Amino acid sequence: MILDTIIIIVLLAVAIVLLLLEIFFLPGISVAGIASLVFYAVTIYYAFARLGVMAGFITIIIALLLTILLMWYFMRSRMLDKMSLHTNIDETAPTQVASSIQVGDKGVTLSRLNPMGRVLINNVSVEARAISYVDENVEVQVVKVDTTSVLVKPVADDNE
Repeated sequence: MILDTIIIIVLLAVAIVLLLLEIFFLPGISVAGIASLVFYAVTIYYAFARLGVMAGFITIIIALLLTILLMWYFMRSRMLDKMSLHTNIDETAPTQVASSIQVGDKGVTLSRLNPMGRVLINNVSVEARAISYVDENVEVQVVKVDTTSVLVKPVADDNE
């Protein structure tokens, strides 16, 4: 009976540790979460099978209380604060569109615009968005200039 109690305690401890790992450290549903559920089930089954119905229900109550108490303690402790990232990113990417690029300028695509890609306009390589898909080495015209990219269309569209 003492050995059965020790086995139940060990199984329950493993189940709780795996649950805490799953909730606080491992993203999504992983092996630790599934293993935790299996360990909880085995612990409760073992208690019912080896120690009886009353011990089984006591095991369920203790498992619930310990799990809730340890999760509450873990969330309230400063352990998560020590592991958290407290740095704020307050910088932005610099604008890459040169002031020399204006609406109506023409250039050539350096990569396929699907719908984003690179274009060469006025000897400046910039990020561009296309109204439709545009292949590489196609002449394009600037429709709109944003702070970080330009909106272009194929020059062939003007003849249609």
